[in-house]
Amino acid sequence: MKKLYTFLLILASSGLMVAQSTFTTSFDFTTFASDWQQESLASDGGWSLFDPNASSVLEAGFPAPGGDWQYAYTADGMCNCDKSNDLLILPGTYSTDKNWTVVFEYYFPGTSNNVSGENVSVLYSKDGGNTWVSLLTLDPAGYSWHTAVTGLKTANIQGDIQFAIRYSDNGGQGTGVAIDNLSLVPSDGANIHVAGKIQSDTPVFVGNDVMVQVSVSNLGDEDIYGVALGINMEGQTPYTEEIEEIEIPSMSTFEFEYPVSIDAPGLGTFSMTVNPLGASDPYTDDNVFDVLIASVDANSIQHGILAEEATGTWCGWCPRGAVFMDLLSKKYDDFIGVAVHNGDPMVNTVYDSWMSGSVGGYPSAHVQRKFKDFNPSDLEANYLEAKNIAPPAELSLDIDYDESTRMLNATVTGNFLMNVISHRFNLILSEDGVAGTGAGWSQSNYYAGGGQGPMGGYESLPNPVPAAQMVYDHVARTIAGGANGAPGTLPFLAKTGEMHSYTFNVQLDMDWNPENIHVIGVLHNDQSKSIANVVSTTLLGTSSSDLPAFVGKLDLFPNPATTEAFLRLQLEQAQPVSVQISDVLGRIMASRDYGVQTGDQVLPVLIQDWPAGMYQMMITVGTETVSRPLVVGSR
Repeated sequence: MKKLYTFLLILASSGLMVAQSTFTTSFDFTTFASDWQQESLASDGGWSLFDPNASSVLEAGFPAPGGDWQYAYTADGMCNCDKSNDLLILPGTYSTDKNWTVVFEYYFPGTSNNVSGENVSVLYSKDGGNTWVSLLTLDPAGYSWHTAVTGLKTANIQGDIQFAIRYSDNGGQGTGVAIDNLSLVPSDGANIHVAGKIQSDTPVFVGNDVMVQVSVSNLGDEDIYGVALGINMEGQTPYTEEIEEIEIPSMSTFEFEYPVSIDAPGLGTFSMTVNPLGASDPYTDDNVFDVLIASVDANSIQHGILAEEATGTWCGWCPRGAVFMDLLSKKYDDFIGVAVHNGDPMVNTVYDSWMSGSVGGYPSAHVQRKFKDFNPSDLEANYLEAKNIAPPAELSLDIDYDESTRMLNATVTGNFLMNVISHRFNLILSEDGVAGTGAGWSQSNYYAGGGQGPMGGYESLPNPVPAAQMVYDHVARTIAGGANGAPGTLPFLAKTGEMHSYTFNVQLDMDWNPENIHVIGVLHNDQSKSIANVVSTTLLGTSSSDLPAFVGKLDLFPNPATTEAFLRLQLEQAQPVSVQISDVLGRIMASRDYGVQTGDQVLPVLIQDWPAGMYQMMITVGTETVSRPLVVGSR
């Protein structure tokens, strides 16, 4: 029997509740119908519906990660107005001939220690909405979705009743709340309601487990002792599991995390069906949930890691950053380092303004902006942590550089493996081999003399190290889209399987050496202010930097392509050539052996039946293999 992780039993308020006729909504509409009513003191009118097709987070509304992007919400941060009484009244009136249950999912992060005192309440009214009585009050529950369930016995109530959800910021500055999958249902017998979500905005690597958060609510008037789980992951053998040791009283919820093992790449559906043991459930339509799981092969997906170092020639400890940046850049091909200078001749004002405000001192570093403001000596540990987080999209770069005008047109393309919101593209240029003379170019060096121990040779250099002896690498030259990415470079909701591109135009300064410039494409998560993925290449000699010595040139064109692409090889000696192409999920799309080739060869690659997207071409010449991204565009 598979072991369950992290059981958490949450008891809601007691009571019973049933609906006269079942009411259910998942808020998959764009406007509230006329049978919904609201009361609010807020200037924005109260509750709204999240708009996943908006052009920005401000237009879309309150973002709730892990949701389906179709839900109702109200949030202080959107209007900074009076949210002390935002009342959303459910459609219809309900007879007191029966009892009622209210169940819904909610995302209610709250502020630290709930200093504002904000809360969410489930209410009912027996006088047409003139007065409301509370059934259940919810305090903030952190950055994940939860299930609320409560009920009402109507034996001592006459006439029809109404139900409502109320949010209050208690007169302070709250964060707001999102609600979804709301139902009024009968409470006969042992009535199970089940929901499941993945609290993540990234795919999972093949070979790992993905944790599905499951909520099992008892909406009935009988306690439940044990449940049977039916598990089905697309592409894997279904199985069942019984959990006998749990008790779910009436009007309460049992929450746990369930590990789903992923053994193949792709986009698959995970389903779980939950039934009570030893009891009959009179309503089974809500006993099952489905979630989509995106999985990728870590060995085949493009996944770059960005390290940004806060440095300056005035900083005596900053040689430590340079040493570790160089070490990691040589050790890992996908480690992409950028040295953001402060207070010296290599400053980029925009980049430095952001970086200096994000660190507590110099030197310091960020990795993917997920691991922040740490000692550069910890770069490798944080790089390895970041490599365990799969990117939501694979990136590629297409470069057009005019040497006569020094104009760079760089197109960043993303092929999205899952739905994401509020992401942006960005472009960074860095330069190696930077040197200068005069004030500000000498490097302050507290490691001089060896009293602070070895530091990559700086212990043998003076303090300061004269400008004539200093060459600076990874120097940040520009961040074209601004510190947090270029607004409007992606739709607010980028959907699974979609491919999006954006072209940045950058004029190179005359004192930048194009031969030493690195072009870095970035996928920025504007919601979490972190980096989701990066891709890097050199400005010149892009197609030859990693080639075997006997290969003079390698080009793949056109790229993007639609029906056919061509691989051009200049071979200085006869060698066997073969090609294998896989999609972003690691599935082999084509494989061909071209035999022994020599000289200048143009080899065709047929792609006319392939869906638009990003692919990886592995080119083997002799015994050595190099890879190139191939983008297939829409026809």
